[in-house]
Amino acid sequence: MDTVRLDTVVKDSFPTTPTLFIDFAGIRDTFRRFQAAFPGAAIDYAMKANANPTILSTVVGLGGGIEIASEPELNRALTAGAAGDAIICSHPIKQPPFLRRMHEVGVYAVTVDSIEEVEKVARYAPGMRVYVRLAVDNTGSVLPLAGKFGVDVATALSLLDRARDLGLQPIGTSFHVGSQCLNVQNWVNAIKACGEVWRTAAMRGHHLYFLDIGGGFPAGHYHDAAIPTIEAIGEAVMDAIAAHIPHTPDLLLALEPGRGLVGESGRLLTTVMGRALRGEQTWLYLDVGVFNGLMETFEGFPPVVELVADGTLERPMRTYTLAGPSCDSCDVVARNVELPEIHIGDRLVFYDTGAYTNEYAAAFNGFPIPEIVMLNLEANAFEQAVEELDLTALTA
Repeated sequence: MDTVRLDTVVKDSFPTTPTLFIDFAGIRDTFRRFQAAFPGAAIDYAMKANANPTILSTVVGLGGGIEIASEPELNRALTAGAAGDAIICSHPIKQPPFLRRMHEVGVYAVTVDSIEEVEKVARYAPGMRVYVRLAVDNTGSVLPLAGKFGVDVATALSLLDRARDLGLQPIGTSFHVGSQCLNVQNWVNAIKACGEVWRTAAMRGHHLYFLDIGGGFPAGHYHDAAIPTIEAIGEAVMDAIAAHIPHTPDLLLALEPGRGLVGESGRLLTTVMGRALRGEQTWLYLDVGVFNGLMETFEGFPPVVELVADGTLERPMRTYTLAGPSCDSCDVVARNVELPEIHIGDRLVFYDTGAYTNEYAAAFNGFPIPEIVMLNLEANAFEQAVEELDLTALTA
């Protein structure tokens, strides 16, 4: 059967925007790339990126685990079919009822990064496996995460000792290099710091085997060679483990891709609902903005956006400011964006919106969050509102 161009389908079949298209074939392909780049690793999807139930069940079906941060996320992971021992919690601060629930269902391990948290885990989840989160360099990440969580090497060793004293099972270390990390060396340096902890911990009688390298894997159609590939990160990580982590026969490597797994799977379709000249800048007002789907642009992530072609004559290029639909003056998506000449009613498509789109969104001012359309739910099969839909027309 012939596939249907996205720019045709959105006009004929999806008159209402904003609409978020999620391509599951892309998610499956990316998952397999992670498997190949990190042989034998536990791929624990960070569900905060996109907690769509079908994404969760897809990851579980591929043999992946789930990383959670709250009791509602735990319940979603279990509903998606994840076994307790395929779930980890890397949130350093956890509520007592959540700890009890994780203990009941057999969640594999949880992270700690303070004496208070170690004592809390020991009280509400006695005997639980724990791993300590290190503070590491986030230089080169689009959204640095340093400061809020993580400890230095000396503190990490104290936490391992305290956890053991309280009857917990200290099993390893973790870190996070920052969201959308563009610097492969961050992973290398962090693994080196973990190795220092592991060697000293062994002298204190600990057996560490769990190395969680966190998330931060970048995604995006930036047409920029500076974005490291999954394969490049994997090669650097595996080399760093060989060089810096003491030989451990039962080593369990874990990673928590969120954006890196699902980010590129999304395309967000929006309609231009207004246009105005403000000084020397032309503003375009879209039916999606920072409050109802594009919050990451407010955090500094540069959008990748294109006009959905309509088959008319070629349009001259212009410079625009893109704004959302709300009456809040903060609702500005991007400035100085180069696009073909845009008119009211035109459709734009945002790339790389598979992560942190609807998860951040709220119907502020009454403007709706994007409707989700799921594509390629099974290999070579298109489902939901259209029988066949091909994203290749909008793949960079």
